[in-house]
Amino acid sequence: MAENLLEVKNLKKYFPVKAGVFKRTVAHVKAVDDISFAVKEGETLGLVGESGCGKSTTGRTILRLLEATAGEIVFKGQNILTYDRKQMRKLRKEMQIIFQDPYASLNPRMTVGNIVGEAIDLHNLAASKKERNEMVRELLEKVGLGSEYMQRYPHEFSGGQRQRIGVARALAVDPKLIIADEPVSALDVSVQAQVVNLLQDLQKEFGLTFLFIAHDLSVVKHISDRVAVMYLGKIVELTDKDDLYNNPKHPYTQSLLSAIPEADPKKKKERIILEGDVPSPVDPPSGCRFHPRCPKAFAKCSEVEPEFKEYGAGHFAACHLLED
Repeated sequence: MAENLLEVKNLKKYFPVKAGVFKRTVAHVKAVDDISFAVKEGETLGLVGESGCGKSTTGRTILRLLEATAGEIVFKGQNILTYDRKQMRKLRKEMQIIFQDPYASLNPRMTVGNIVGEAIDLHNLAASKKERNEMVRELLEKVGLGSEYMQRYPHEFSGGQRQRIGVARALAVDPKLIIADEPVSALDVSVQAQVVNLLQDLQKEFGLTFLFIAHDLSVVKHISDRVAVMYLGKIVELTDKDDLYNNPKHPYTQSLLSAIPEADPKKKKERIILEGDVPSPVDPPSGCRFHPRCPKAFAKCSEVEPEFKEYGAGHFAACHLLED
């Protein structure tokens, strides 16, 4: 069994809501509210949910691009929330991110060679400019782009090519963990498959560990080993991908899976339509956060928050229906 590379314990990220002349804090947006999970070395954990559920905030807080409100982020046995700026700068080599928008995440004034080579320069990974340029050429070739692209600028590339540049930039420092923040959501479906396959090939070659954030469950099924489902700042279900798709336990997961289009028109699938809108993370519902929209909710759901616990080998969920 592989050891845990990353452990997230009771993580919270609240954003203050300020109002009035003196900009006093009047409330908090509870973007991530007390979640725990682990990612094993060499695996891909998919993190899925609707827009605004806190997926991207979770990824950015793990990397400390956003500072956590509470909890622990344990990477290779060390709680990195205790690290100062100097320690974090050194750690950046080990943890990288692939951003969602390939159009906004690349500096338009820099050539591709400088975009990919910037991290090599920052961490002094090359002894000379020649060695650095050779490393950049190799990285571009690894992601399916030739060395002739080094002197070009981001605007000269398609979305899929830009995302490949983003992948090369993340690989430049030989990281252990890559957080892929919806890396294919802005791309055409045909290009999505190419980028997902590229990530899988790179994972095998370099022994990478991925936290793959997405809202497309079919993409997550293709790339992930385990899947965590998030709703309004909470993880409601976490298990092996096959178990999740074949035996979803939480009503929210069931509704998400029912929305995946069926390739075979002869196969009939019952669609679970959720009533109402997602509640505000500023004032989340009492009890189970999903209860106002849950077709199976009963009295206890609105009063008591369900415990996130194991139901079967490695299958975790937070639902009162499962407790009987």
